[in-house]
Amino acid sequence: MRHKLIFFLICIAIVANLGPVKAQSIEDDVYLAYVQDNTVRLADQRGTPIAAPGPTFDNLQSANLFWSADGERLFIARGDGLFQTNASGSPAVRLPGNFGITMLYDRSGEIVYYMDTAAPAEAETAQHITFPLRELNTNVSASGTGRLVAYIGEYAVGPADSILYGAALTYARDGGLLGSGRPRIFPTFGSTMFYTCCFPDAGLNAIDLASGDKRVYDPIFIPGPATLNSTYSRLAGPTTEGTIRIHDLITAGTRDYTANVGFIERVVWSLDDSAVYFTSRAPANEPIEVSPIVTTPIDAQSANILVWRLDLATGRLDQLAELGDYYGVSSIAVTYDYIFVVVVERNTRLVNDLNSGRLPQDISVTDQRLTTEYVPNSILFRITPDGSETLSLMANAWGVAARPRR
Repeated sequence: MRHKLIFFLICIAIVANLGPVKAQSIEDDVYLAYVQDNTVRLADQRGTPIAAPGPTFDNLQSANLFWSADGERLFIARGDGLFQTNASGSPAVRLPGNFGITMLYDRSGEIVYYMDTAAPAEAETAQHITFPLRELNTNVSASGTGRLVAYIGEYAVGPADSILYGAALTYARDGGLLGSGRPRIFPTFGSTMFYTCCFPDAGLNAIDLASGDKRVYDPIFIPGPATLNSTYSRLAGPTTEGTIRIHDLITAGTRDYTANVGFIERVVWSLDDSAVYFTSRAPANEPIEVSPIVTTPIDAQSANILVWRLDLATGRLDQLAELGDYYGVSSIAVTYDYIFVVVVERNTRLVNDLNSGRLPQDISVTDQRLTTEYVPNSILFRITPDGSETLSLMANAWGVAARPRR
C-alpha cells in the first residue's frame, strides 16, 4: 500500500511539472490563404485547407486578401470593412474603420493608406473620375476618415464599366477587370508612394505623401498585374512594350527582361526574390463562337493560360504549364513548393444557350439570369516549380495569398 501511495504522488508531481495541456497550434503548417465556398480558409504547403477562420462571404462579394510582412496576420479587405485573423486560425474579427479594397499598411503596420472609392470627384479629363488617397495612423485613431493626401488618378467611367455579368463577375471579386485588374497603390522607401495613374490604361505615377505633389513615374508600366516582393523593396510588372520591368524602390533603378509571350495577366515573386512567376494569355485552343443571330454584345473572351518562370539572375524564361482555355487568371501565389493559380471558367454555357435559342438572342446584359444562373466557377490549380506536375485542386476557390515565411 505504501508503494502504491508513493507511485501516485510521483505521478501527480510529473503532471504538475508539465503544466497545462495546450492545444496544438497550426501556425507552423500554414502557408496559404484563400476563399473557398465563401469562407476564408488557411491551407498547408500543398494547398489543403486546415482551418476556416472566416469571415464568410455573400455570393460574388469582392475582397483583397493580404498578409502582414511578418506573416503573422491575415487581412481581408472588403467593401463593407476590414477583417483580421492570424496564422493560428483564430476567428476573424472586424477592425474599426472602412478602407475599401484598395488599401495597404506601411512597413510599420501602423499607418493605413487607402483609396477612398466612396468619395469620387470629377477629374480634369472629361468622362474620368479621381479618388482621394487618405492616410490614417491607427495608433492615434483606429477609425474615422484619414487625412487627405491628395486626389489621385484619372479613371475612365461609362455605362459599360458598371455592367458585369457571367465570368466577369466571378473574375471581378478577385482580380478586378479582365485586362486591367484593379487600381493599385504601392509603398516605397521614404515619403513617396506609387499608384495607378490612368485605369484602365497603363501608367505608374508617384506622389509625395508629405506635400501631395504628383508626377509621372513610368508611363508604360501596367500596375494591375504588378506585385511587390515581401520586403517591399522591389516592384515587378509588365510593360506595354512586352517586357517584365523590375523597379528597385531603394535605388530607383530599373531592369527590363524580354517576355514576348502575349498579354501578361498576373505576376508574383518567388519567396527568395530570385525569380518572378507569371501567367500569360495565348490564343484559345477552342475559341467561343457567338452566332451572328445573337444581337446582344456578349463577353466571349477566352485564352489559353500559360504559366512561366523568369530567372532574374540569368534572364532565362521557362514555360511551366499550359492550363487550357479559360476566361482569365484572377490571382496567383507562390510558396517554396508550389505555384497556385486561380482561373475563371469561360461563358461557354451562356454562349451555347444563346446560339441554340434557349435564351433570347437579344437578351439584355442587365437580365438577372446573367448574374445568377450563368456565372461560371473559379478553379484553383497547383503547379510544381519545375513544371513536372499540374493539378486542379478545387472549385469555387479564389483570392489566393501566400504567407510570408522567413
